[in-house]
Amino acid sequence: MYSWCNFTDKVKRYWKLERFEKRGLLISIVVIAFIFSFREWGIEKFDPSTGLQNLLVTIILVAIAFLVRDVAHRTIAIWMGYRSQYKIWILGLVIGLVIAFVSNGTLPFIAAGVLVITHLPVHRLGKAHHDLSMKHLGWIAMASPIANMLFAVLIKTINLGLGWPLLEKLMMINIWIALFDMVPVPPFNGSRTFFGSRYVYVFVLGALIGCATLLTYLVGIVPIIGALILGGIVLLVFFSYIDKQW
Repeated sequence: MYSWCNFTDKVKRYWKLERFEKRGLLISIVVIAFIFSFREWGIEKFDPSTGLQNLLVTIILVAIAFLVRDVAHRTIAIWMGYRSQYKIWILGLVIGLVIAFVSNGTLPFIAAGVLVITHLPVHRLGKAHHDLSMKHLGWIAMASPIANMLFAVLIKTINLGLGWPLLEKLMMINIWIALFDMVPVPPFNGSRTFFGSRYVYVFVLGALIGCATLLTYLVGIVPIIGALILGGIVLLVFFSYIDKQW
């Protein structure tokens, strides 16, 4: 099942986006871009021209973040013998818009859709899975936030000598999407990671929060190393003081 030939065969067969995915991704990207650019519709007064320009730029940035997210979970899913597809979550987008208006754009609520994961037939001899594995679903779900956070680290490093505001904004968009992807409440993807393994979930969540915090001050591989250490500390505290009470 994990052979390279089997993987490439499945990529050819199942990587293509379905029509409902394209529609859902387009709507989600536009709505989330509007949320991120909510406070950029003029400095002293409302300016439609400036707002639309900022919205279009933000759409491109959010689309890049979604590309990283989509490639990550699709790749891991297909490699493990599953198909991962994007399904829009209308209620989540509506909640995000309401919160954006109520908070005047200071509190982004990012509900980046739902992953629909189904089993694929094994095309060559190997171990077959007859049921969806909660552990595997957790790994597929957490691939996206990890990829977005690592991409944020890369953007921060590249932008060190450039200082471009757009790259800084792209980094923040990836960080927010990564963190919201770890919310352990259905239908957020974090719930799949949590139910797959709460220990893995706690470690990854601690590492992602640590990495997001360290990116404020550090670049390169240092935030990644620090994030792994912080994730380990959070897991140790969880195992020692919280998990034993369950």
